[in-house]
Amino acid sequence: MKSTNSTSSRILATLLLALVAAGGATAQDTYPNRSIKMVVAQPPGNSADLVARMLSERLGRAMGQAVVVENRPGASGSIGVAAISAAPADGYTIGIGGIGQLALNPTLYSKLPYDAQNGFTTIAIVYRGPMLFMVDPASPITGMKDLVQQSQAQPSGLDFASAGAGSIMHLVGEQFARTTKAKMSHVPNRGTGAAATLVLGKHASVLVENVTASMAFVRSGQLRPLAITSAQRHPSLPNVPSIVEAGFPELVTEGWLALVGPAAMPAAIRDRLAEEVRKIIQLPDYQSWVITSGGLAEPLTPAQSSAYVRSEASRWAEVIRAVGLKLD
Repeated sequence: MKSTNSTSSRILATLLLALVAAGGATAQDTYPNRSIKMVVAQPPGNSADLVARMLSERLGRAMGQAVVVENRPGASGSIGVAAISAAPADGYTIGIGGIGQLALNPTLYSKLPYDAQNGFTTIAIVYRGPMLFMVDPASPITGMKDLVQQSQAQPSGLDFASAGAGSIMHLVGEQFARTTKAKMSHVPNRGTGAAATLVLGKHASVLVENVTASMAFVRSGQLRPLAITSAQRHPSLPNVPSIVEAGFPELVTEGWLALVGPAAMPAAIRDRLAEEVRKIIQLPDYQSWVITSGGLAEPLTPAQSSAYVRSEASRWAEVIRAVGLKLD
């Protein structure tokens, strides 16, 4: 009798497991059957917000459900990405995480409300933005090698401005100084406008800023670019030499934005999202918008995107530790 009961229990357990698996498969097969939330860890109007709105409209059409952007700024982006990480891994909460939140903050801060290494599913890299080294148009500095030479010739070196301590722009300037032996000191500011004003007022010699935020200053002639930190010249700035042309190929650098979801997102849902995003990134209107804004975008698989995020976190952790920078 016990043997019969035991056999029946095993059969029942097997049937229950099969039903659960079938239910999970059905849920994934019908995804999405309601609206999707796209969390942005920055305020409206920020580059991450603009990218999210470009993606959400097109992704919503492709998925047959609304993709609603929700801005969750604060604490250097930690509030927003923590909300993504803490959400159910069902594909209905995704979001935009940047180089700051996913690669820099884990070393800059002792404690974070999320696990940058294990708390996310990386779906795609959706935007990459190189940096510009810029000077006042009247500056005697003519190029990147000249910048090094002039900094070394000054007893106290030269100052470079950025939009904030711990930003990728700050770290690019620090890496340049360490690599080239340039004598440069950082002057942090609160935002691009304040940093640009410092250079225009001749209180700092160089501004390091991402291309997207710099385009207005360059196009108006207020600032003169020395080089762009991409491997090739940018289509929107064809007269600005790349950092490789300037003689420093080891300093190729880009800020970036990634579409991520919570950890343990089912592969079928992740891949569905990644495939639709891949198609969107290749659309002429998306490419045109990205290039005009000073960015770059090329489709990467989830595996490639995840590997890229990990390599960036490792790269910048070394720079941050070498500089001895902590923000808490």
